[in-house]
Amino acid sequence: MFNIRNVTIDPPLILAPVAGHTDSLFRRLIKGLGGCGLVVSELVSTEGMTRHQSRSAHLTRFDEAERPVSIQIFGSNPARMAESAVMVESIGADIVDINVGCPVKKVVKQGGGSNLLRDLPLLRQIFTVVRKAITIPLTVKIRSGWDRNSINAVEVLKMAEDCGVEALAIHGRTRSDMFSGF
Repeated sequence: MFNIRNVTIDPPLILAPVAGHTDSLFRRLIKGLGGCGLVVSELVSTEGMTRHQSRSAHLTRFDEAERPVSIQIFGSNPARMAESAVMVESIGADIVDINVGCPVKKVVKQGGGSNLLRDLPLLRQIFTVVRKAITIPLTVKIRSGWDRNSINAVEVLKMAEDCGVEALAIHGRTRSDMFSGF
């Protein structure tokens, strides 16, 4: 087992978020099998959350049987990111996770997901304002870089740590790799 601050992850395995799959029912099924110490929601748009869209509310719902649970948010507006992180904390989630890895066009086009790997000053601002806005642990998932000519994972992860992010996950592919192998 290991801890992310006061959240114990036992067994020491995390169910990664997968859009369209890691809903509450699936997370409870996996937890019921005893295979994960932490489950993470599908990525949730901060724009949708802060505008109180029903789809976003659905994605952030969880059952006590899922605990500990992390809600993953994405966006590019620091104020909305902070506001949605506060919302995640207020519904009782154990951890807020920031997505800096999604390569999907509609997420990247909004400036979120792996697009943030191309704007480190903005990413630093997001990490800083979100960290200040919440009291629960903050984590981040990134890709190794935008493409193979701009691998910046170490720089991004050091920056995240400097800003108070408490756990880091790295997806070994770049945004340009999308979902293909190496």
